[in-house]
Amino acid sequence: MVKSTDLLTLLSVLFLLAGCPASTGDDDASADDDAAGDDDAADDDDAADDDDDDTSPLPASIELVSLEGGEFTMGGSTTANDAPEVGVSLSPFHISAHEITNAQYLEFLNLAVADGWVSVAEEQVMDPCGSATESVVRGAGDAPHAGEIYVQLARTGGCTSGGEPEHIDNQSWIDFDPPSQSFSLLDPDKDDWPANWLRWYGASAFAEYYGVSLPSEAQWEFAARGGQQLQYPTGDGSLGPDDANYNGDTPGVYNPDGHSVAVGSYPPNPFGLYDMGGNVWEWCEDAYDADYYSEGAHDPLNGSPGPEGLRVRRGGSWNYHSATLMTYARASDLPERGNNHFGFRIVVP
Repeated sequence: MVKSTDLLTLLSVLFLLAGCPASTGDDDASADDDAAGDDDAADDDDAADDDDDDTSPLPASIELVSLEGGEFTMGGSTTANDAPEVGVSLSPFHISAHEITNAQYLEFLNLAVADGWVSVAEEQVMDPCGSATESVVRGAGDAPHAGEIYVQLARTGGCTSGGEPEHIDNQSWIDFDPPSQSFSLLDPDKDDWPANWLRWYGASAFAEYYGVSLPSEAQWEFAARGGQQLQYPTGDGSLGPDDANYNGDTPGVYNPDGHSVAVGSYPPNPFGLYDMGGNVWEWCEDAYDADYYSEGAHDPLNGSPGPEGLRVRRGGSWNYHSATLMTYARASDLPERGNNHFGFRIVVP
């Protein structure tokens, strides 16, 4: 007669010889091994994606804020009647907490020139104050928008449409050294000021280089409203001189002492986003169309420029009046235009 203990031992041996599943502890180890294998495969896939996309990691200094998306009311009363109130829904996304700075754009330019994405040349430029010879950065080679101006390395403070010179602190703080083919800052203390003199092409190229994008107009407005349908993109939706860098309440006032300032110099909105109103205008991904808004749209993005080729910019700037800072105020410009108060921020899915 076989004892019960001997029978159990025999059954255990037969199970092992038959290649039965291991114990619970071994299952955990096997799961860990499988997970490690999956991670390796995922890493390989990610690496392959990186190779396919040929993008670089975002500068480490760019702080991203995660937004859950959802439904909100987009639009409001504007003088151009181009922003009817409509219900819009958005997928989750991340947006940079600050406008892209001189240091961050400088990092991009040095990578781009090494990759043959940009060229720099002295060109004659015009503004209401006259003509000047400036260094101009254009897309080159296989870069997006090759041949178009990305940024003007202006050495003047700019000029109003009425021909009045603006403060020298509005110059571009990025410099280019032809012998070394490298970009640097004229003043290291301006590293955290928003990059300016940017064309839409230069903002778009930055985003594409890192495999991200400019905000859609809907994403920008959702972010600006702070989840509270705010009228202005400030902490509580009101606006005063302590809330943003802008030029008062009256349009067209000459401000000879005005200029952009370091990003984050003013309090954030409820989403933790800085300078959504004022400092510099922010280019969006969308083409501008006064009749584009529609009720019930999900993740709307107007990727079809009209005959004029206009692109959206949002948020007002240091030399614009308060109405342009409203969360639903729309503005547009040609993608090849960009002066001392044009900048941008980025979004990541």
